[in-house]
Amino acid sequence: MPTIRGVVVSKQLVYDPTGTRYIKIDIMEEREIPGPIATFPAHDERATHLAREVVPILTQIIKSLPFGGGKIPVPRLTAWLTDEEAEVLGDIDVGDTVVISIEGGEVRVRREG
Repeated sequence: MPTIRGVVVSKQLVYDPTGTRYIKIDIMEEREIPGPIATFPAHDERATHLAREVVPILTQIIKSLPFGGGKIPVPRLTAWLTDEEAEVLGDIDVGDTVVISIEGGEVRVRREG
């Protein structure tokens, strides 16, 4: 069963054109920033050796940058729930970690822990 571990990043009240009130919940998954990719001709041993020494250093520099600690947020799920549906879901708030599981045509969201 596929599962996604995400973080609630937004919870807001919204209204549809008919005036019905909804609670919009946005869930993001944090993923590692992929490391740099360096390509050199296979026959150029000097360039290949240099790449083996430089790429790990570049990877560490990228991970130490202040904009995310080596992770990027990826949008995974947005739910628009009525007050009743939100009550059934439970007390989920911004910053909470949730687990999204998909099985048999159903999507389930539960608070982690």
